[in-house]
Amino acid sequence: MKKSTDFSGRNFLRNYFLVVLSVVFVFSLLILSIGKATGNGEKLLGKHIIKKPVEGIQNAGPIQLNMRLNNNRYYYDEKNNQVYLYLDLKADEIEVADRTPMNLSIVVDRSGSMSSNNKLGYVKEAVNYILDELNYDDYVSVVTYDDYVDVLQNSSQMESKYSLKEKVNSLTSGGYTNLSGGMLEGFDQVKETYRTGYVNRVLLLSDGIANRGITEIYKLKDIVKEKNYRDGIVVSTFGVGSDFNEDLMSTVADYGRGNYYFINDPDRIPRIFAEELRGIRALAGQNTKVKVRFPSEYFELNKVFGYPYEASGDEIEIDFKDVFASESKSVLLKFDVKRKPSRNMTFSAELEYDDVTNGYRKITDYISQTLDRTDNYSLYKDNFDAEVQQQVAMFEANEVMEEAMRLTDEGRYDDARGLIQTGRDQIKEKLGDAAPSPEVNRQLENIDRYEQDMTGVETKSEEERSTMQKSAKYENYNIRKGKEEEDE
Repeated sequence: MKKSTDFSGRNFLRNYFLVVLSVVFVFSLLILSIGKATGNGEKLLGKHIIKKPVEGIQNAGPIQLNMRLNNNRYYYDEKNNQVYLYLDLKADEIEVADRTPMNLSIVVDRSGSMSSNNKLGYVKEAVNYILDELNYDDYVSVVTYDDYVDVLQNSSQMESKYSLKEKVNSLTSGGYTNLSGGMLEGFDQVKETYRTGYVNRVLLLSDGIANRGITEIYKLKDIVKEKNYRDGIVVSTFGVGSDFNEDLMSTVADYGRGNYYFINDPDRIPRIFAEELRGIRALAGQNTKVKVRFPSEYFELNKVFGYPYEASGDEIEIDFKDVFASESKSVLLKFDVKRKPSRNMTFSAELEYDDVTNGYRKITDYISQTLDRTDNYSLYKDNFDAEVQQQVAMFEANEVMEEAMRLTDEGRYDDARGLIQTGRDQIKEKLGDAAPSPEVNRQLENIDRYEQDMTGVETKSEEERSTMQKSAKYENYNIRKGKEEEDE
């Protein structure tokens, strides 16, 4: 009996071992089948295929990056000491049944100046419009500020639009303008209910000069930059009338990775808020950034046109954060030549973002461009990229316009007039005999309009000069951001 029992035990162990081997074998076949179905370097996660970044694979998701040099040949002489690199980021059109959910903080100026021209009345109309657009899964807070900051509603999902509208409609204008306090409270509200895959955004409106709290532009810029980098919160700004500081509001929007709007007529406030909501309906990517590497042995960065950036060594990083369906973003990098190149050189870019359309998979695309040195001037001269040169002309002239408007702010009107012609000369130098593109034509029209507005600027009233400056700066901003012209 003992021998029989040992034999049965051995049979049991053998059968158990065979079952385990069979399971391992079947599981291995399953893994191999998945590998063939998904391709090399991919794995399944839930219902989504997650692709590992593979160098050389481009445009793996809904956002595409293109990169081009203004000339992929380089001829060295003392006069030819600059190279331009153009980046073009584009998101696909995305058809969605429901828009991207939102986590918004609406921050409203209720200072004393908001009582003029029914500004506060139009703001109430705009806020009510936003509340009507919100769904059950959206989060919203409403913050108001004058000398003090008041929270009409802490960030939460909408339970009663009617009661919140009553609070909004009962607002009255007050005292001074503590813009920084209102903005910081808006950031805190959005952070409290931050959601991945949501539009996490502060909408900041003001009609006056910040005169309470933090008022310095550089300090506000650093705060917004840190909030955007650390917390991923975007801020869009809305300046109303002729009294607000447009440089402050556009800087906050730039470093907050949002949009800036100049609203000359208060009755346009509701329409502009509606435009902002339309533009953020469908997210394509979050945490979107581009890293550019350049041959620092031969080049040094001179300027980045279009968006804020961080530079360290041979790497430049441009952080776009949210990118929406059908959205385009263009950046131009200008490099100075440090010394004569002894070999061909490579510029490379890495696009990284979370694909909102496909389970937030991390997408990394790579692209590179070779700059070939040549001793043949004719070959170099005939090799310019016409489309990139158009962008170079537009961005350089746009920058000259910015400087001219800064001089006007300082009262240096003759110096500003001299720079206006320099802007035209920049375009002619970069384009030669080529016909200007629509973007360049739009920049030329802004230059011509500004030159005309500068006629008799010394005798204009302070309000007239302020409105002139805001209009010209706003159009210049929209041109370099690639935004369409607004219908009046």
